Amino acid sequence: MGLFSTFFSPLKMAFTGTLVSQIDIPVSSGLTLSLRLKRDGYGKHYVVLAGFASGEYQYYRLELSEFADFASAVNAIDASIAANVRPPP
Repeated sequence: MGLFSTFFSPLKMAFTGTLVSQIDIPVSSGLTLSLRLKRDGYGKHYVVLAGFASGEYQYYRLELSEFADFASAVNAIDASIAANVRPPP
């Protein structure tokens, strides 16, 4: 795969495909994270993680297995927070 294809393929997948499901999460200072389950023209599903803030846009395409790894990491951090962070008095 050439440099041009490597650079633009994830961007193309972020804007094409059929949107199956979307969750937008406002996090801070005008930043919104968006998780999008998409399906390409061949029926293959993938996830797009997008970030939007102050006119800046970032897109990351994840295979389903990569997204599962990401979700596991989120669950591990969540468990660590529950075990280590005490609520304020």
